[in-house]
Amino acid sequence: MQRANPGIGILVLAVLVAAALPLAAADHGDTPLLRDIGRHDARITDLFTFLRGDRIVFVVCLDPTIPPAATEYTFAPDLAVRIFVDRDSEVRFDDPAELAAFGGSIVEPRRVSADLSFRIRFAADGSPTLRGSGIGNLADLDVSLFAGLRDDPFIRGPREGRNIAALVIELPLFEVLGDQSTLLVWATSKVADVNGSSQDMMGRALRSQFPENDSMNVMRPADHSIRLGAVPDVLILDTSRPVSFPNGRELQDDVVDLVGDARVLGNDDPFPEVNDLQFLNTFPYLAPPHRAP
Repeated sequence: MQRANPGIGILVLAVLVAAALPLAAADHGDTPLLRDIGRHDARITDLFTFLRGDRIVFVVCLDPTIPPAATEYTFAPDLAVRIFVDRDSEVRFDDPAELAAFGGSIVEPRRVSADLSFRIRFAADGSPTLRGSGIGNLADLDVSLFAGLRDDPFIRGPREGRNIAALVIELPLFEVLGDQSTLLVWATSKVADVNGSSQDMMGRALRSQFPENDSMNVMRPADHSIRLGAVPDVLILDTSRPVSFPNGRELQDDVVDLVGDARVLGNDDPFPEVNDLQFLNTFPYLAPPHRAP
């Protein structure tokens, strides 16, 4: 059993994992603070946003250091994960270069802000609690929530046979949409006793995970523009068009090949083109976890 609790236990686990697994085999080498304090359970590895019929699905993956032998996973009670949605910012899709690099052109990047959000926290036994802000009472909505161990959906050679801690939310699309069809989505993680509003954030795949973009992880997307002069790290989804990266992100989107970033491709052997386990057609959509022999 893998228990992602803070303190001595997780530090010992981090040492054991480091000894068993070369760091090059794990993805997303960002958030040096979380690595230094042994809080790998708060490291966001992936964010997916896609549609299933008239419903929208958000997937957040965490903790790239889960041992292959783990058969269960317990989230730490001092961890909070939030998913943010901006449903008002105008986005254009007429610039091919920015479309390929960022999924579109945000007209006013300094004004990006969350219109609604979802927060997931955990009890002492790891059971999740979901709360919403800027949206109706979730208890009255048709919302599905999953929290637990799943196969790592990142299509990359070193992650074959590996599991992650997954959070999946599904609800009717009309509950999320505003007056336009386009959404901006990002996720953050927060460890209670560590300073700052969050310690890790993620929007579009393969952006803030690289060391040169570490500073993005502790900023709001608008501050990426205001303080760094960079395009906000958000996942852009135009719900009126088919979902396929860079328009949102489906589980089967092979972003390593689609982005073609040499920093990743050089360490991707054996260069897979599909996930090592089959994704599900029903909630929570991620493939079941690998089970050690």
